[in-house]
Amino acid sequence: MKPFMLLLALFLSFPSLAVAADYGKLIDSVDKEKASDSVDAEKLKGSVDGTDIDYKEAYDSVDKEKAADSVDVEKAKEALAD
Repeated sequence: MKPFMLLLALFLSFPSLAVAADYGKLIDSVDKEKASDSVDAEKLKGSVDGTDIDYKEAYDSVDKEKAADSVDVEKAKEALAD
């Protein structure tokens, strides 16, 4: 799983916000390189054991501050308002 997809899944897990979203603009509001840098790939890989996923460990593999810094809040708000 790519780190960006993990972050996108987190954004889209809020159905009330996602219903009115322009997904293209929402995706563009995330700096993909910064988002990728916010994920500890080794921890993320360690959260998967065969077909089992330790979601807490996967969640903990993301540096929340770096992930938040990867989002252009104004662009995200605009995307959610469309």
